[in-house]
Amino acid sequence: MQIKPVKFVQMKCLPLIGALAFHFICSAQKNETDIPFRKDDGLKEDNSFIYSLPYRKGESHLLVQAYQSRFSHKNEFALDFRMHKGSKVCAARSGVVVEVKEDSRRGGLKAKFLSEGNHVIIRHDDGTYGNYWHLRHNGVLVQVGDSVVQGQLIALSGNTGYTAFPHLHFEVTTEFTAGRNQIPTRFHTRKGDRYLKPLHWYRAF
Repeated sequence: MQIKPVKFVQMKCLPLIGALAFHFICSAQKNETDIPFRKDDGLKEDNSFIYSLPYRKGESHLLVQAYQSRFSHKNEFALDFRMHKGSKVCAARSGVVVEVKEDSRRGGLKAKFLSEGNHVIIRHDDGTYGNYWHLRHNGVLVQVGDSVVQGQLIALSGNTGYTAFPHLHFEVTTEFTAGRNQIPTRFHTRKGDRYLKPLHWYRAF
């Protein structure tokens, strides 16, 4: 099946580099219909908690990359939701805010931008951490030490850090370090509790 990214977003709204990167990512995943959670992948399903989609009820967003997607999530268990700058980001699970960054205005596909991503990190009651990245400059709406509940508005999405186009990067880790010991998680969707697949729209409810 041929992937036509223009069906998902208005490409004219993206800068040229971002549009090309978006097209490349979608094309690279056109055959990714199943998420490989087999025993020989060394993965153990996390059945302890079902996460909410990290945005407001009633909204739908395209999942550009899912677990182990080929572009930049190879061997990673992270999710990229396509979002326009300023979209509302909500807590996928209750917890306590342990780290925030919102002073960056910079983003791009160079290594120097890796440390520039605005973000919120929330510690859950089982010791795992929810990581929300690429947020807007001054777009964090919570502070370290705040207790947040599932579904609460916590930030505005952006395009800061190592990124080609505006989106929300979400992952759950067992360590207080982004990208370390990521774990796959299931989400509450209209079709049931499940792992998410790339190039699918998901509506929060």
